[in-house]
Amino acid sequence: MPIQSTQDLKQFLYDAYGGFADKRIKNIDKGKLYIIDDRTPSDEDAAGKLFLWFCQIFAEVLDAGTVRVTLRGSVPRSPLVTKWLASNGAEQANGEVQFSIRRGEEEGLGELARVFRAIVRPGAHYAVSSYKYVCPRTAASIERLQSVLKKAWGGS
Repeated sequence: MPIQSTQDLKQFLYDAYGGFADKRIKNIDKGKLYIIDDRTPSDEDAAGKLFLWFCQIFAEVLDAGTVRVTLRGSVPRSPLVTKWLASNGAEQANGEVQFSIRRGEEEGLGELARVFRAIVRPGAHYAVSSYKYVCPRTAASIERLQSVLKKAWGGS
């Protein structure tokens, strides 16, 4: 059954991603931000900070039918990424990119994942060597979010 309330969507994402971005928050009423970039301890340096090449991805539940996605850090860039961001109403400031996904628009996340992967397709030339690792990982995290939202919102 598709998610009908904001609380249900928050609980669904809480279960899918293992809690809120702030691990101290356990109450569904108080949290709304999730880390969705599938990070692991190997993505951190000796001081426990994420490597500079890492693309951080967060999802924030705005209501039962809207999630705001934020990318920060080493966000992969290309003309196709720029075009996707522009056509999907993304806002960019201070090294962050934000856009909203509404119920029924989850397929757009799949397109974003494809343009991230296109940056490092066989034969492609890219100036940022870390993209070899960043683009596929970022695309996989975006595809996972697409899958989670489709399931939550009752898409096929």
